[in-house]
Order: sequence, then structure tokens, then C-alpha cells
Amino acid sequence: MNVVIAGGGTGGHLFPGIAVAQEWRRQDPQTQILFLGSPHGIEVRVLPTYGFPLKTLAAKGFKGKNILQQCAALAAVPVAFLQALRYVKDAHADIVVGLGGYSSFPAITAAYALGIPTAIHEQNSVPGLANRLLGIIADAVFVSFEESRAYFPAAKTTVTGLPVREEFGRHATTCKDRFCLCVCGGSQGARAINTAMAQALPALRDRADRIYVLHQSGAADCDMLKEQYAVHGIPAEVAPFVEHMAKWFSRADVVLCRAGASTLAELALSGTASVLVPYPFAAGNHQERNAQVFAKRGASILLPQRELSGERLGALLRELIDDPARCVVMGRQALTLARPHAAQDIVAACRRMVKTGKNVAR
Repeated sequence: MNVVIAGGGTGGHLFPGIAVAQEWRRQDPQTQILFLGSPHGIEVRVLPTYGFPLKTLAAKGFKGKNILQQCAALAAVPVAFLQALRYVKDAHADIVVGLGGYSSFPAITAAYALGIPTAIHEQNSVPGLANRLLGIIADAVFVSFEESRAYFPAAKTTVTGLPVREEFGRHATTCKDRFCLCVCGGSQGARAINTAMAQALPALRDRADRIYVLHQSGAADCDMLKEQYAVHGIPAEVAPFVEHMAKWFSRADVVLCRAGASTLAELALSGTASVLVPYPFAAGNHQERNAQVFAKRGASILLPQRELSGERLGALLRELIDDPARCVVMGRQALTLARPHAAQDIVAACRRMVKTGKNVAR
């Protein structure tokens, strides 16, 4: 079978696609997989490490851009469509799967024009405009959250959960001398989280011998954070980007992060406690809504960005360092939110759709 997976730009759109690709290869090692993405997204450096080929499209982002950038994005649409048309035809695609992001739109519309079966996956509780439009023409729609159903045709929409890469899984409890905090603001970092963490370090100096920090910073704040950890005597690994976050999650007692759907699915599957700082400008405030689900279940501590400060964060981290059993309980609760078969269910449904030529949504 020949499969084209479209999406990327950020980890939130790329990593579920990798999870689906891994599962497809697991079910059928002969499957030929091609990714379509952006020449400027993280897929350019991440996909080679997984062994998946990538073709890039001229598609550009529209939301949140100025008028000139929006005009450029509109002008790029027909170019990206023609590129996708050629790549999909050359790949002899049996199905095209869109994972969101601006690269997904031309790929799905090209497949639709060619009469090739299509499916999309919506990661978030509130879908973006591109997926809402694609939901009209796609043959099947897979969603992470039950509440997302309202945005798509019911007859072809299935709640699967969010696909998570195969390297994620429940991490073993190990005896450690230090409390391990993992900080990650997404594939590009988060300035608000980075700044608050730097400001919280003075409150942690008297616990420097009991804590170790793993911090994915993004490129802009990497040097600043390395300096601040050194100044305050807090042992830390700081990296602008971490390709295999599962290794860091497996070491962490707690993760300080945003509340994107992909991150939450990874936290749940690995059974890792978290302090969630939702991105306040997400569409429909979906990150805070996602975080509330985890907080209500006792899997996370919700810390809205409007309440985030160095003082508040420092006090909270001191509490967790002094009571690591609290993180163990949160991790167990996170496991109750896991959907470990999401990728398996999506691939099985897509394979049935190609075989029968019929919509397989339940």
C-alpha cells in the first residue's frame, strides 16, 4: 500500500503523523510512506531520524500573519496544490491522511481532485479553519476529543484519541537521588515558561542538591537559561530542541509544559505527572480546556499563564520536590487518560476504507 501523510510545521502536527506511519509499517512492513510538509518546519530535521521521506510544499501559514504575509499565503495556495497533485500522483497513493497544519490542506484537496481516498485527524478539542473545511470533503475524520465531533459530519467522524509515537510508554519507576523536572514549551520553546523558570531559580537554590532539570528551551532562550542555571547552581541539561522527548519523559518526576493535545497524549501514555501552562491564544482557548480535563482527573496541576510568575512557580516546585509521592499519584491518574490504540485504530480504519472503498467511521 502507498500512503501519503500530510502535515507538520510544528511537533503538534508532525508527531501524530509519525505515530501513524510507525503503526502502518508495523501492520505491513511493505507499506510505502511519503510525508508532505513545509520546508521551514521541524519535519525537515526530524523525519530523517525516523527514516521517512519528505517532499515539501510551498504552502504558508495564514492565521496570525500581517496583511502582506496573508496575501503571500493566498498566492502560494495554487502552487502548493499543483505540487501536492504531482507528489500524490507520483507516489501512486492509495490514501492521503492529513494531520493538520497548512501543508495538509493542499494535499487533501489534491487527493480529492484525483479521486483518492482521504482521511484527516484533528488533534485539538477545537479544530482550526483548515480542518473544518477539509472535514467537508474528507472521506473519514478522526478526532482526539469527543467534543470535536460537533464540528464535523457525524456519519464519518470517529473518536480515536491522539496517535502517539511508539517510543512513548509507561516509564519505569526508578530509585533516583534527585527530583527530575522536565521543562518543555513545545518544539519552539515558550518564552513565558522560560522566563518564569529563570525567575523561579533563586527559590530553588537551597534544593540544588535534590533537583535536576531537563529543559527544552527553543533557540532564542537557550544561552540565557544555561547561564541562569549555572549562576544559581542548579544542575540542568538545556537544549534548543529534543528529537526524542520520550527519553526525557522517562526520566522526569514532573513535566512543566503547554497543554497541546499531542503533549497531553504523550504524558498520558507515559504516565507522567505535569504542571500545565496552557497557551492563552490557542483557538477557542482549547489548551486550557484540554488542561482542565487532566486537572480534574488529578493528573496535572493547572497553572494559567495569567497566574504564572517566578515566585508562584518556585513555590509550587518546592512543594513537589518536598512531596515526590504527589507526582507518583498524578502519573497514575495520567495513565487513566491514555488512548494507547489510537494509531492502531486509525490505520485499521484507513486500510478498511481503501479495501472497501467505503467510509468506515463508526
